[in-house]
Amino acid sequence: MQIQMEPRQAAGLGAWLALGWIALVAFLDTFAIVPVLAPYAKRVLGASDAQAGLTLSLYSLANLLANLYSGVLLDRFGRRLPMAISLWAAGLLIALYPFATTPETLMLWRALHGATGAVFVPALFALVGEYGVANRTRAMGGAGALIGVVALVAPPLGGVITRDYGEPTLFWGVATLMGIAGLAAWLVPEPLRSGHTPPRKHPLEVWRVPTLRAAFLLTLGMTFAMGVLTFALPVLLQQAGYDAAYRGRLFGLLSLMAIALMVAVRRTGQLGGARRRAQLGVGLLALGALGLSLAPIPIGTWLVAALYGVGFGLTFPAVHLLAFEDAPEHRRGVSLAMLHACFSLGYVLGPAAAGIAGAALAGYVGALASSGLLLSTLRLLPRDTQNPTP
Repeated sequence: MQIQMEPRQAAGLGAWLALGWIALVAFLDTFAIVPVLAPYAKRVLGASDAQAGLTLSLYSLANLLANLYSGVLLDRFGRRLPMAISLWAAGLLIALYPFATTPETLMLWRALHGATGAVFVPALFALVGEYGVANRTRAMGGAGALIGVVALVAPPLGGVITRDYGEPTLFWGVATLMGIAGLAAWLVPEPLRSGHTPPRKHPLEVWRVPTLRAAFLLTLGMTFAMGVLTFALPVLLQQAGYDAAYRGRLFGLLSLMAIALMVAVRRTGQLGGARRRAQLGVGLLALGALGLSLAPIPIGTWLVAALYGVGFGLTFPAVHLLAFEDAPEHRRGVSLAMLHACFSLGYVLGPAAAGIAGAALAGYVGALASSGLLLSTLRLLPRDTQNPTP
């Protein structure tokens, strides 16, 4: 993530190391804690299946709702202070998990924790975009690759820590890392921005920018397909007699493919530019979702995992780049926050729709939804890309 910067944006190696650390830590919750949280709620707190599931989904729901307002904070108060406070708050809330004595208390901590993620994740990508002036494509890809490394390493590491030392040790360890990340965020210099005072408009005006709307819809298509996968693939493999270790290898392949793509794409114009990369990625995700219902097990599932990895690796950095560069400077925080609202919405709707349809039909649902969202962007952009930016 070390990128050559313009003089007014130069923050030095220390700032890039701090942002890299934050990128690594910010997603530990998703990849280290989530796999053990539902079993912990059931075994220790006596939660029902419904309560355990709600404990997980409340994070995404709270994150979705808070994202509608977090961007305003970032654009009004800058990136550094809100990001530091939200990371410290997240660490405190994770540290409280072991002290929950009822499922309802854990749900409350989880919902508040979800709201904190609506601040530090958009702030992270806003800073990456602002510091990566010379090559934002490479900067966004670097941030995405670091997150991919967390997705690859954190689940087995979290499992080992839980097995050997118990869930509280995992929770407190992640909380400590969050606290250190908050300190790193506090030390990151605030980028200089234009002193021009823009006309007052509602923050949701960013939705009226066609290119931004396309980025949001592509993000929803990406995460809807990913949400379908997270539900359907483990169920299908379990029904076919394959254990958790086998499923882990498939998700490992997905992460490796995504990391490779994020690192390989280093220039804006590669594969037709960011918008075409995002559209191609969502198309591959839709094809992978279709494979969930059509491909034979187990051979076909490896192809599905590879398609998902390439699709996610193309789409994730590209939509963040679009949400940053196509937004007015005074609305970049709002734009990235709305992007992550769509990100959370997809992860809420995807598994829910897959569960209603059933594992056997879930792939058709994912392919239909993702391809529909992709087609909506293909129709949108040629017609009104030149509309004025609010």
